[in-house]
Amino acid sequence: MIEAVLWVMAIVIGLVLLVVSGDMLSDKIVEVARKAGISTLVISIVLISLATTLPELITSAVASYQGLTGMALGNALGSIFANIALILGLAALARPLKATRAAYENSLIMLMSFFLVMLLSADGVLSRFDGIILLGSYVIYLKWLIKKHARDENGGSVRGDATLLDYAILLFLGLILVTGAKMVVYGGENIAEAMGISDFVIGATIVAIGTSLPEMTNAMYGAVRGRGSISVGNIIGADIMNALVVLGIASVIRPLQTGASALTVALVLAVMLPMTASLRRTHGLGRPIGIYFLAVYFLYLVLMFSGMKL
Repeated sequence: MIEAVLWVMAIVIGLVLLVVSGDMLSDKIVEVARKAGISTLVISIVLISLATTLPELITSAVASYQGLTGMALGNALGSIFANIALILGLAALARPLKATRAAYENSLIMLMSFFLVMLLSADGVLSRFDGIILLGSYVIYLKWLIKKHARDENGGSVRGDATLLDYAILLFLGLILVTGAKMVVYGGENIAEAMGISDFVIGATIVAIGTSLPEMTNAMYGAVRGRGSISVGNIIGADIMNALVVLGIASVIRPLQTGASALTVALVLAVMLPMTASLRRTHGLGRPIGIYFLAVYFLYLVLMFSGMKL
């Protein structure tokens, strides 16, 4: 009985942390962007994506060090797919997301990152050299990003009024988001197990969605506040980081066996290509494409629960 109360408390406290830190983070992104004269998209792509992707990065690095390298690519692609299909689907459904041309340009980088990982893993292994290529590509991308987009949406140049404390607060709020998500997952997992729900169902629902809660919270707040660049930028940044940094660091530590089915790759492309096309055509993501993303995610759940290998 006491354990059940603790699990419920973990969920409640976790949700409070998500809501409060998500609200503060959305406002802080805009504040820092205005102080520094940097696009909110750039801040979302770099700092917020780093904060929300840090758990996956650390987990993958530790797992690689311990020799638990199986299905690394499949797991990374699953995260990329959920970020677009589930998170952006919900955010666009809540409110059409408006973004700048910079979002489209960075979505092309996201696509190129995906194809680079596919190319390097074609032999079934991401070697240490492959990992260095991935990490080097991310460094080149960051240099390009800062040079091309380190200005606000109105074309202003970098003023440098933002302090290191401002950036530290951004990272701190992002980590609070992650902490809240972990508490929700902890409580949900234990309650589900106590109710006799299978590990597979728990992993496919509570854990899968729970690990995406930081990105989801940030994206939803961006949508509700009419800050589409924050929502889109966070997801683009997280997907680029998953492909280039998470897999890069893990494969440098230890070569990774890359097991990903053709169906998983097809599902990723089924959402990534329409997303890029929509950003190019309309500089945003409307409700129709949000519905499409969620429909593809529902198909993914149906295929998974039917026992198909993904």
